[in-house]
Amino acid sequence: MALDRRNYRQLVNTTVEIANKVGVDGIIGRIVEDLKDGSKPSRKMVMETIEKVVANLGASDINAHSEQLLIDGILYVL
Repeated sequence: MALDRRNYRQLVNTTVEIANKVGVDGIIGRIVEDLKDGSKPSRKMVMETIEKVVANLGASDINAHSEQLLIDGILYVL
């Protein structure tokens, strides 16, 4: 999915819309583990999705465990 540009955009946009319905922590908690995926395009797609979700909804609803996993994943991506 991450290599096909059209599917990439649709997946990111769909995930952002789902986050608008269920909340930040519901989505972040499910996709944060994918930041450690072996595929660089996949990690980039997850990071872009997280960035858009947090930009839309803010980060105040993220629980401590998800926050810790998010920071760990971001450090892995860098």
